[in-house]
Amino acid sequence: MELISAEEIKKRYSMHATMNGIEHFFTSQEGDYISPDRMHIEDGDNTALLMPAFYRDYYATKLVGVAPNNSSIGKATIHGLMVLYDRNTMVPLFMCDAMAITSLRTGALGGLGMKYLARKNADTLGIIGTGTQGWSHLQSALVARDIKTVHIFNRTEDKAYQFKTQAEQAFPDVTFHVSTIEVLASQSDIIVTTTTSSSPVLPQLDTSQWKGKLIVGVGSFRPAMQEISDHVLKEADEVYVDASSALRESGDMIRAAELRSDLDGVWDLEKIVTSNHQPSDTENKTIIYKSVGAAIFDLVVVQSIYESCYR
Repeated sequence: MELISAEEIKKRYSMHATMNGIEHFFTSQEGDYISPDRMHIEDGDNTALLMPAFYRDYYATKLVGVAPNNSSIGKATIHGLMVLYDRNTMVPLFMCDAMAITSLRTGALGGLGMKYLARKNADTLGIIGTGTQGWSHLQSALVARDIKTVHIFNRTEDKAYQFKTQAEQAFPDVTFHVSTIEVLASQSDIIVTTTTSSSPVLPQLDTSQWKGKLIVGVGSFRPAMQEISDHVLKEADEVYVDASSALRESGDMIRAAELRSDLDGVWDLEKIVTSNHQPSDTENKTIIYKSVGAAIFDLVVVQSIYESCYR
């Protein structure tokens, strides 16, 4: 079976289509689905992930390896394979580089969070971390809101400037800045964190300076990882997740549960979308949306790609 490259998928399938596909899945589900929590196998700093899911006529599984130290040797942090099967016969139908699916799916989940939870006039985006997910969330933010200005921060400044150059070529109507973390946080309406940091990456600002902002936390997927500061986790007016597994898997949400007592009824993305929920008075609220992904979303995306482009 031919392995379809990430580059080919990105040429043939858009972020806009991905967001629409996940949204459609929520609003028109046909029967139940099976999507267990992903299996984590930790090997020092590295993590192996196994993510199976079943829905309608399909079974899909994603095998992923996450190596945070790869950035120091010029290699991508995440590698993996995605396979789609016929659910009834278990015959494999389609195989591709999982990074295209992960990039599209993760960006789309964050983008849907922005679509429903960010204030309507949000036009300034801050991206912390300039890897694959920094780029995918730039794409989805441009779908979700009329973004005019983007602030970029990366621990390695050269990578931030490389990201800026690439972004300026791809989106010439948007203004891009490489900024300090303090400028990014204070001036952005939507802030996306896409790092694998074990300690918070958000700067210290007064509580009032966080008002009107949506913080989309993406990078923390292990209990030992935390991108969002204790201050923001404690003082945020509203907290949402893409899936309930975020409450168990992410250090951000585990820490949030230690700092506050209102997470038992936290809404996930399915409830947000199906209820067409949009928070009130967003100009005066700090809102957190934590995204870790789930296998069902990978299945929905790869199924849509297969049916629209390869079947």
